[in-house]
Amino acid sequence: MDDFEVIREALSQEELLAQLAEEAVELAHAALKLRRVYDGTNPTPVKRSEAFANLKEEIADVRLLLSVLELDRHGMEYDRIAGMKLKRWSRRLAEKEG
Repeated sequence: MDDFEVIREALSQEELLAQLAEEAVELAHAALKLRRVYDGTNPTPVKRSEAFANLKEEIADVRLLLSVLELDRHGMEYDRIAGMKLKRWSRRLAEKEG
């Protein structure tokens, strides 16, 4: 039994989804902290390297949960959706610029 199977056997889908939500919140907080470091308007004692390292760790945590939940198997579908969202986002920015 590999590590993924051990985790899937020990924890329910509901518990894994709760863990994913928790990690997603931590990722959001890490992104906001790094933004504060970049912006400097609301100073934080956290160094840029530390904030970026924390962001990478939280990204890894979210990706791990996606793998454990086997939600990463839909990569091509996610790429298609992301492609549509990228075009929409780009179009909105272009329209804003006039």
